[in-house]
Amino acid sequence: VTIKNKIPLYKGDEQANSIEVIELEEVGFELVANKTLYQIGDRAVYIQPDYCVSDIPLFESFIRPNGNESKSMLGKVEGLPRRIRAKKFTLSKEPNGDPVYSNGILLPYSEVVDYVGALILENVDLTKKLGITKYEEPEPVSKSGLKSGQTEGKFPEGLYKTDEENINNLWNHIENKIGYPVTLVGTEKVDGSSITIGITPKIPEGFICSRNLRKKLTIKKVTGRRTKKWYEKLLFWTNPDLNLYTEVENDDDFVRYGKPYLDLLINSGETNLIFRGELNGGKLKGSGNKNNPASKEQPNIKFFGIDEINDYGEAEKMGVTTFFLRASSIGLPLVKEVFNKEFNSKEELLAECNNYFKTNMIEGIVVRTLDSKFSAKVMNLEYDSKK
Repeated sequence: VTIKNKIPLYKGDEQANSIEVIELEEVGFELVANKTLYQIGDRAVYIQPDYCVSDIPLFESFIRPNGNESKSMLGKVEGLPRRIRAKKFTLSKEPNGDPVYSNGILLPYSEVVDYVGALILENVDLTKKLGITKYEEPEPVSKSGLKSGQTEGKFPEGLYKTDEENINNLWNHIENKIGYPVTLVGTEKVDGSSITIGITPKIPEGFICSRNLRKKLTIKKVTGRRTKKWYEKLLFWTNPDLNLYTEVENDDDFVRYGKPYLDLLINSGETNLIFRGELNGGKLKGSGNKNNPASKEQPNIKFFGIDEINDYGEAEKMGVTTFFLRASSIGLPLVKEVFNKEFNSKEELLAECNNYFKTNMIEGIVVRTLDSKFSAKVMNLEYDSKK
């Protein structure tokens, strides 16, 4: 990335001596850095939030500041500080203003050059060299509270996965491809686990999926034991399966809470409809943030979209108005709408979202155009800093 701008920081009404905010040319994430590290126009290496670093010397100061792992600024993965999250600073970009957040990891170009042993980095696979991995919210009981049962296999062909892109990667797209003013609908980003429920021409029996996997709707469960048959006794060296099985509904939480909506689809006579939602509430912990407001609710699904398979065999999002009308007629519980308005700039949109975050401790807001062809997530940095 390229250093675009440097903004002074204030503690109260006095300017900070040693640190400043860095803006980047390529993406909209802001970071806090030492004043001596970068100049405008410098090249640097940037690693985005929600990615995980490896335990290599380059990240030692992030994993173990001054040798103390308990003071790490990283979120924990399997008990170890690895996930990049927002870091809150009690300073502001204007005298007596709001706190700032450092969002990501920025490394001086020369430091990374020295570490990887290359003259230039542009042709180096830094993701691999530095051991960077994308954080994935786990499904097992021990990590997210979900009861995970047997899976059918991979995500159905033609369906996209619902992980929205961070808006800080898309500001240039909005400005150059969509243009301001732009009307955007914002809905609360519920902190849970993505669930997809649908019927398509290729899967007329219907399906239920987690973020990555299709779940079995029924499973064989052991309900008793039988005695050996006479010929099995003769073949004494064999070890036959003496269990008795019954076909029962999968006890996976995705199936347990998603099945009523699949039944609703089946009984309606629909043959091409896909519900997109967030399974949340109760023990379904999502990211594990203790501030998750959904944890106070009973387990439920809140839906944020409906798709149909188009003539090319691909899932296509319904426009916002059509979605709300269709969902209301079906009786789907929906994510909360925060705004539906026109914005003239990046600054206007961020101000709208950040003002909402001040009184609503939620994970973020998903924004989409009226035709649903563009969508992105605006993350609540205060919430992310507590993950």
